[in-house]
Amino acid sequence: MQNIKNIYIVEPIDQGWIIERLMRDIAAELNYRGIPTRIGTCGNYAGEEVIFNSRYLVPLSDARAKVNSLFITHVDDTIKEMELKARFNNFNSFVCMSTQDADYVTALKGNRAGVVGINLPTRDLTVRPVRVAMFSACYEDGRKNEKWIIDYFRDKPTEYKESFIFCFMGWGWEKFCASLGDLDMNYEIYRYSRFMPGEYDMYKDILTKMDTLIYLGFDGGAMSVYDGINAGIDVIASNTSYHRGLGDTVMLFDDQSGFFSELDRLHYKSAGRKEALQRRSIDTYTDHLIAHWNTLLRSDTPASDCVATDALSLNETQTLELFRGHYKKLSLSRIRSAIIRAMQSVYYTKYSGGAPRRTNK
Repeated sequence: MQNIKNIYIVEPIDQGWIIERLMRDIAAELNYRGIPTRIGTCGNYAGEEVIFNSRYLVPLSDARAKVNSLFITHVDDTIKEMELKARFNNFNSFVCMSTQDADYVTALKGNRAGVVGINLPTRDLTVRPVRVAMFSACYEDGRKNEKWIIDYFRDKPTEYKESFIFCFMGWGWEKFCASLGDLDMNYEIYRYSRFMPGEYDMYKDILTKMDTLIYLGFDGGAMSVYDGINAGIDVIASNTSYHRGLGDTVMLFDDQSGFFSELDRLHYKSAGRKEALQRRSIDTYTDHLIAHWNTLLRSDTPASDCVATDALSLNETQTLELFRGHYKKLSLSRIRSAIIRAMQSVYYTKYSGGAPRRTNK
């Protein structure tokens, strides 16, 4: 059940960084779901139910808000750690970039109340198709076994076809590619005259932009296998002749079934990327944010139940040692930045329009 009435995202200044862009993605999704959400500076807060601070080091807390939330990004020096710890009394929601970061904040805070780890979302769900090259001429007798590609995709659903762009480099591929077009598959043809100076080098340059080279023929081997290795891309080739003995630089197959298994592998890898990004979508991220804040609005439910997170993988001491081991040394620029933040925080407290909210640790 959705309980949140409205949300105010505090943005001290729009620097055009990824955080500002991310906050606009979140605001757009919240508004799309019918939860009025505004983005602005501290002085424009108008009593929204949830305050979400995009910059945890220069935050606004206000007694009128039921949820005063911090978006906690990198804590990478001792001053920032001290600043974060000083915020614990005035905020009741701590949104971290992962469950590991939530473990760290929990260790600093001494308890998990109000702390949640939500994996940082991606802003783009697009996965580029696998570019598969065939570098040879096509012959009427079918010696390159290109028909196997048709056999594989003939009964495959659209998502399989979307995983690939087949790129044919050489002569005679036009007629075959018309059959790929009938299956609504993605393909490209690169065809240069054999008499053009630098023809071979141009093909090799194109090959560097591919992901995989395949060679399907069992007709004595192909030099293009070496070209694929030269280009630094994956090579899948028939288990014959001098294709053998090249170690794990070349994946070998013995027959059509073996080739199909290689295409399966490439598709599943691409599909896995898409699934991973979908799990980290803005839509999914917003689901978790809403669940977290709604839980805090229901006082009878522990804040730690807002989003399922893994149990601490390390004890608190080890967690703190792990993070502190990567802290940067204090420099004049870091100290100067901390002083500026402190001055900004004083301004926020003075001009926020409401007293800071004090919450329990």
